[in-house]
Amino acid sequence: MKILEIIPQLGQGGAERFVVDLSNELSKSDDVTLVVLHSIDRTGFFAKEISPKVKLISMNKRMGMDFRLFFRLHKLIRKESPNVVHTHLRAIVYCLLTYLPKPKKIKFIHTVHNDAEKEAGSGISKWCRKFAFLSKRVTPVTISEESRRSFIDFYGITPPMIYNGRPPYKESPLLAKAKDELGKLRADSDSAMIVNIARISPQKKQLSLARAIDSLNKKGRNVELAIIGRNDDSPITPQLQALNCKQLHLLGTRTNPRDYMKTADAFCLSSVYEGMPITLIECFSVGAIPICTPVGGIINMIDDGKNGILATGTSQEEIEAAILRFLNLTDEERAEMRRNSLASFAKYDMATCAINYKNLMKKLS
Repeated sequence: MKILEIIPQLGQGGAERFVVDLSNELSKSDDVTLVVLHSIDRTGFFAKEISPKVKLISMNKRMGMDFRLFFRLHKLIRKESPNVVHTHLRAIVYCLLTYLPKPKKIKFIHTVHNDAEKEAGSGISKWCRKFAFLSKRVTPVTISEESRRSFIDFYGITPPMIYNGRPPYKESPLLAKAKDELGKLRADSDSAMIVNIARISPQKKQLSLARAIDSLNKKGRNVELAIIGRNDDSPITPQLQALNCKQLHLLGTRTNPRDYMKTADAFCLSSVYEGMPITLIECFSVGAIPICTPVGGIINMIDDGKNGILATGTSQEEIEAAILRFLNLTDEERAEMRRNSLASFAKYDMATCAINYKNLMKKLS
């Protein structure tokens, strides 16, 4: 089977991480081409992790709406003549000229990586999706029970659902460096270390998370927060720095986030909305304890008190209360939660995810 995976960029993000992993896994048995709309030089954080078996094409898209790309991408798809085109994020918009006449030989699949309404956006982005899905020119795939529910509410149709996946964790040569780095950040040996791995943005709500950590320390609880993710272009970064919280550490980007999860005491995701976070799957893969807000597919992944801790909401006070629940766990309770977290990864292995996508592709062909 010849498959074209198309995504706007390969910068840091869950969808980008997922597409690289899926392409690598599918390439073990199929002809896979990964088409990236933007320049790899500017947005290719994950490019080095692409398998040699995957053909990589960059379209060098201009910034903003690039109308020429509609025609260039249509020409490329016709030239490659794949069995399946699998789009992600805004790539579905730029493929409009190919699926507009309802092609018979090429089947289109689009993975909805977030809440359906939020992913749809507005204007041409929203129109393209509604046209594509309601006309059955493109088969949508949702990634969790909540993701599918949001899709049904927004579009009025029931889509297939395939859980996201990640390959199993393999100890990195950089693990020792991660241990050393986090160890030096601890105020003392009794400090609890929590990591947040996400780009700094309003969606991820790191400001509320940092304020919760600051509040807990002022109340006598000894807890550190290390935020790993791009922060150089975020307007929230100065606000985080202005907190003057000694227990807050902005580490920037890292290529080995799972080493930090494995080393830390817990992983915290304080988002206001999500699809099915790749970072939570990574957390399960190393048996770390997740502390998360109850949004999107997270509520389908975490069994509160068993394989992680769910906050009751997304406010600073609710995030703080969830972290406090973690801090009050006994050593035995933490060990049991880690075992349950690791066991949860079985549902989200990339090999299983790729098989499910391939079965869907075969069914459509």
